[in-house]
Amino acid sequence: MSTVPASASGQTSFLARIPGGIWLLLPAVLFLGIFFLWPLLRLLSASLPGGDFQYYEQIFDSPVFLRVIAATFKMALIVMLVTVLIAYPYAYAMANAGRRTLLLLTIALLIPFWVSLLLRSFSWVVLLQNSGLVNDLLLGLGITEKPLRLIRTPTGVAIGMVHVLLPYAVLPLYTIMKKIDIRLMEASAICGASYLRSFLRVYLPLSLPGVAAAAILTFTLSLGFYITPALLGGARDMMIPQMIAGQFLEQLNFGLGAALAVVLLAITAIAFGLFGAARLYISRRASAQEKA
Repeated sequence: MSTVPASASGQTSFLARIPGGIWLLLPAVLFLGIFFLWPLLRLLSASLPGGDFQYYEQIFDSPVFLRVIAATFKMALIVMLVTVLIAYPYAYAMANAGRRTLLLLTIALLIPFWVSLLLRSFSWVVLLQNSGLVNDLLLGLGITEKPLRLIRTPTGVAIGMVHVLLPYAVLPLYTIMKKIDIRLMEASAICGASYLRSFLRVYLPLSLPGVAAAAILTFTLSLGFYITPALLGGARDMMIPQMIAGQFLEQLNFGLGAALAVVLLAITAIAFGLFGAARLYISRRASAQEKA
């Protein structure tokens, strides 16, 4: 006759029915819950004192806050487009280059990861100022007659952000392009298609998943930039992260700062969802075309 209590036997059988993989995920789930989910809940609670939406009403009723939100969204879109446009030919060259050229391109791409973001932003402050290397080069080539105002402008902010985000766009593009069989381009050329037509009808559609991944990464990361806009931008180029830091560190208005952080998180989540839906639509359309 078994001496194991019924409750202990039932507990043992219940634990035995739990898949072993769940226990492997438990440390990660606990880590995310303690260091990610719990701070987010605290942030949301701080933005709703007593369940009141006063801080959110203040944000969406104030032209200043709305202008900053619109400016952040606009800058993120510009940086995303420029970064993907620069990253695409770079990734194409990496995917179709020889071993030595690929090594050089990879080293040139990954060097920024070995330098701190603060130092990279300060280097652009030196390069873009009126007496900096960029203006000296433009004046020396006769392209301009006087130094261009590149620092403390949206142009300077965009240049600095594109420089930081370029590797994040190149790597997913390269991953997808490396899997594309270049002989498909040769086959289309044999059928009489020009290189441009072959690229637009064959290569570009196959690389669209990489384009979508690069766009998602660069756009969502652009929304959270703080150091680069603070160093390269002016007072009118303020973005949401700078305003959040100002509310916490200068104004000591933790409730409004928390509300701005929640708004930024919501905008990022919405953008991520829209990009995901667009990517799903593109993949389904491509699958339908292949079946047809």
